Amino acid sequence: MSAKETIKYRHQSAGQPGFHLYNDLLDGFCSDDKCESPVYLCLDGVAATLQTMDSGGASVAVVLPRGVARELGLLPTETGTSSAADSTR
Repeated sequence: MSAKETIKYRHQSAGQPGFHLYNDLLDGFCSDDKCESPVYLCLDGVAATLQTMDSGGASVAVVLPRGVARELGLLPTETGTSSAADSTR
């Protein structure tokens, strides 16, 4: 069971993926002050590949439009100047 607290949400629309970034309030019960609960990211309508790893867990590659990546804070917002990363596309 979970109790989701939305941090950021975008509804999937034609041609644009949606996302839900949230806290699970039940993860927040920690016994010490240094405990940091995780956040969860659900992506709708994206291309993704998943590869399991021998060491456990998985590696996930997700294709995001730059606008969505900016909304999630993964890229700096556009200020009229291009970054070095943008110029290598």
